[in-house]
Amino acid sequence: MQQGADIGAVFTRLSKAAAHIETVTSFAHDDHLGYITSCPTNLGTAMRASVHIALPKLGVRMVEFEKIAAQFNVQIRGIHGEHSESADHVYDISNKRRLGRSEVDLVQDMYNGVKAMIAREKELGGGVAKAAPVQAAPCQAGPHLKKPEDITSLPVFPAGTKSLLCKFLD
Repeated sequence: MQQGADIGAVFTRLSKAAAHIETVTSFAHDDHLGYITSCPTNLGTAMRASVHIALPKLGVRMVEFEKIAAQFNVQIRGIHGEHSESADHVYDISNKRRLGRSEVDLVQDMYNGVKAMIAREKELGGGVAKAAPVQAAPCQAGPHLKKPEDITSLPVFPAGTKSLLCKFLD
């Protein structure tokens, strides 16, 4: 995650990281299906580009909110992932499509959808929608981990963390 609205910088960093990983290993890929993942909904590019954004005025008009999302092929989630509720009308907006589209197309879907949502929020008198603050959890990942055996313990989650990963890694 990155604070702010520089989607290009995030996409560039992701592209460089994926290219670097492919210098030492390859991702499971099928010419017809795309990248093979453990989640069938991610078949294709396997990419979910998202932003966390506060949309308090639009958030109380869920039918209209969902109509905008459908128009731009994005989905609305709570900030703690799929099936989570919004906290203070902060939402995770991400591309819905993955199969048969390029990564650039998917980021563009997300960008266009968020742009339309911000415009509607402003029309409703919500002012400028703001990106939600990122709260980084302490973790034990990093460049010092060279092989699976280097991971000697589970990540440390801060008190109050709401995620399935936190729930089941104890």
